[in-house]
Amino acid sequence: MRSLIRGGDAYTPDGLIHDAAVLVEDGNIVFVGPRTQVPSLASVDVEIDAHGGVIAAGFIDLQINGAGGRFLTEEPTVDAVLGMARTVSRYGCTAFLPTVITSAFKTMLTAVRAVHDASQQVTDGAHVLGVHLEGPFINPEAAGAHDAAYIRPPSVDDLAALWEASGGSIKLLTLAPEMPGAIDLSRAAKRYGIAVAVGHTRADYPQMMEAVDAGAGLATHLFNAMGGLTARDPGATGAVLASSEFKASLIADGYHVHPAMMDLAVRTKGVDGLVLVTDAMPPMGTDLTEFTLYGQSITVRDGACFMADGTLAGSMLTMDRAVRNMRDLVDLSVQDALVMASANPAEVVGESEYRGALADGKAADIVVMDSDLNVTTTIVDGNIVYQDGAA
Repeated sequence: MRSLIRGGDAYTPDGLIHDAAVLVEDGNIVFVGPRTQVPSLASVDVEIDAHGGVIAAGFIDLQINGAGGRFLTEEPTVDAVLGMARTVSRYGCTAFLPTVITSAFKTMLTAVRAVHDASQQVTDGAHVLGVHLEGPFINPEAAGAHDAAYIRPPSVDDLAALWEASGGSIKLLTLAPEMPGAIDLSRAAKRYGIAVAVGHTRADYPQMMEAVDAGAGLATHLFNAMGGLTARDPGATGAVLASSEFKASLIADGYHVHPAMMDLAVRTKGVDGLVLVTDAMPPMGTDLTEFTLYGQSITVRDGACFMADGTLAGSMLTMDRAVRNMRDLVDLSVQDALVMASANPAEVVGESEYRGALADGKAADIVVMDSDLNVTTTIVDGNIVYQDGAA
């Protein structure tokens, strides 16, 4: 099957191409360049007119708990994962890590198995790349919305059980490096090929540097659920901002992180050091105003989700909105915001060879947007999985 996307501005690793053409064949990109230079075509099965709009690599979300009314940890089924995949594709997301949060260990085993099984199916939505395991090896003092009753001491044996249940599909593990056993756990995770992130932590600077030595390379939702920085105690946040060894994920909804702090993150980490994530909950993509977590009612207001005591419990953010927010709230260029939503997350989980850039040889995971970055078409493996106005 051959497809052609023509017109519009294409954002590529080599820069912006005006009036571009992207040629797709059998699920891969085979040409990106000026429309006037597109190779001669004997036939094209699908043609998309992007004139006046934007063509970019599809977004990759490394942290999403739920979407479209589905909630993986509360509903650990293949159907829930596939429902999330369909919902996120409406917002330009072409690949994601369904995130399993701290819960009963049996539930976590069931959830990671469901993600693996879903990843083996051809979907009409975004790729299911694997699992983000956010817990249970976190610090109870920085649990946030996680139920501290289910937090477990870092255990290589527990990770092995989760790895086996997941069919080897755990891609990212968030842990608190200061907890006893966490450094050994981090090293074990790296042996499995799992990317290690620090989060829900009260680690001090030396403990964060020890985590780097043990293989940690990402900070989960920078500024949230981690110790702040002071003049004589940089803490976890200061360590992340100061160390080039850490990339950091950012919930750019303007609520979890104030725009001034978003700007500070860009100034300290640079564009290549930041990854946009949604940390989305079931209301994303719906008009839900509440849902249930650990048997408690979670309320949606001001674009975020809150427990009864006011604790933040995730977002309603979408990846396209995160990109627009970086443009509008931080005055970041579109090119840079797109890199944070595609190339950087691909690098974190070892997917750069296959996706994350609009370039020859990459998977045809593509988002087409209008001039204001609203998604009009989402393409996964060369197939249209979402088109604005289509039934």
